[in-house]
Amino acid sequence: MKSSRLLVILVLQAVPVMGIIAAVAKENAAVGESKGNMETNGGKLGCCTNCNFSFSGLYTCDDIVSKCDPVCKACKVVKKYPVKQFQCTDTFLSICGPPCKKN
Repeated sequence: MKSSRLLVILVLQAVPVMGIIAAVAKENAAVGESKGNMETNGGKLGCCTNCNFSFSGLYTCDDIVSKCDPVCKACKVVKKYPVKQFQCTDTFLSICGPPCKKN
């Protein structure tokens, strides 16, 4: 009877630990994938006002625009209403581009 209780207690303690281990492994795999499979854009955007540097040594442009620059390989819709707007989600090895001029 005591051994079955002990077994139940051990299993109940192992479940959260396994969940934590699985979550950490998944996060590490995602980080590894993003570094290993991430394509970097060798070009430069025509302009980028919000060019951000990450600790990985890559830059991203956080500008929201009405149309992505032709250099952009991965342009995503970030707003649909009232006007569709986009953001280039590429990563760049060097600064994204010169600051955009305000119209």
